[in-house]
Amino acid sequence: MTDHEYKSTDPESQVASDEYHNLLDSINRRMDPDSNTVLLVDDERAIRRRVARDITKNDDSIVVHEAANGQEALERLAEIREKYERDPLFIVLDLNMPIMDGWEVIAALKKDYEERGESKGIPIIVLSSTSGEKGFLFKKSVFGTKSRYTPIVAIAKEACINPSKYDATGEKGLMAWIKYFLRAGSTST
Repeated sequence: MTDHEYKSTDPESQVASDEYHNLLDSINRRMDPDSNTVLLVDDERAIRRRVARDITKNDDSIVVHEAANGQEALERLAEIREKYERDPLFIVLDLNMPIMDGWEVIAALKKDYEERGESKGIPIIVLSSTSGEKGFLFKKSVFGTKSRYTPIVAIAKEACINPSKYDATGEKGLMAWIKYFLRAGSTST
């Protein structure tokens, strides 16, 4: 697969391409065969199971942790950090969930890395069937640099309102990105 297959066709594609390379660099630096973890956060158990199965099918050294909402996600993250003394390679995150949504998780993770004096956080792959945007006056978006979280990739579930805005669509798009990230990370070890 080439980088071109994963680039957006909109005018911000160069910015998006740079963000993807930054994301890949971040994952490469984090790869460690003794403590590779991924955190899946989605209120739909079937989606978590399917994504977890596909990740481990592509790399059985990955330990997948799951959470059904944002609050559980932050608890799992604390457990991962305590047990493995490091962050997950990346987080797959839904936006619309009960108790604590994906937007609140992104805000908490952004605050976390900023408080630690870091310019980047854990790579996030947003997997959502929403438009990927929130608010009217002060609009938040998962696209490009609008989220103010670095690094982030947005992937549309099949029922997405406007999949053309996303970096990939459906399970096939998600798995292509995950395979790409895992392959890139495994070549650096």
